[in-house]
Amino acid sequence: MRAAAADSGAVRTLPAFKPRRETPPRLLSFADQLGGRLWRDGTGSGVDKAGASGAMAALDPADLTGAGLNPPLTPERRELLDRAKSLLGIPYVWGGDSPRGLDCSAFVSRVWGVPRQTTDTLGKVADPITKDELQAGDAMNLPTWKDPERFGHVRLFDRWADQNKTKMWVYEETEDGIGKAVHRVVDYDPRYEPMRLRELE
Repeated sequence: MRAAAADSGAVRTLPAFKPRRETPPRLLSFADQLGGRLWRDGTGSGVDKAGASGAMAALDPADLTGAGLNPPLTPERRELLDRAKSLLGIPYVWGGDSPRGLDCSAFVSRVWGVPRQTTDTLGKVADPITKDELQAGDAMNLPTWKDPERFGHVRLFDRWADQNKTKMWVYEETEDGIGKAVHRVVDYDPRYEPMRLRELE
């Protein structure tokens, strides 16, 4: 049998509770980096769900470290990215220029809405810019004469993926073990020349 507690006559009070938060919650804005869900395409490359063919992927840490680096999208630049997304998954075909197959320069030409160009003729519709001027919808171009293998390649720049600007999200039509248009993070390659479509602000 439990012994009855001595009645001291005092009223017991509840202990003081600390507030649950010392500071108000901070809202983080990851801009476009976290705007879309990422998927795996079976090759280990992250692609937007518009080009999805597999299970949802874990968020790439580059999305977090690149937050706040990129300026807001203008309507014109948003339209270019939407066009690039609509072409994801189209097979890579050397010299191709149709929905059945594109090569890298045909991909960028279609996104930009210009007559078919090659890596060596993009200068007809675009001007060189600096690395620090790169914005969504600009291009990274490696003409054949700068490519040690003499193939050439061009990528559509989306956004920076890290604070040091050593990695970037790109849209590209690539044969590089993938064989289709993808959206992925690649290392910045100084051999590629940043370019901007002439009419684009």
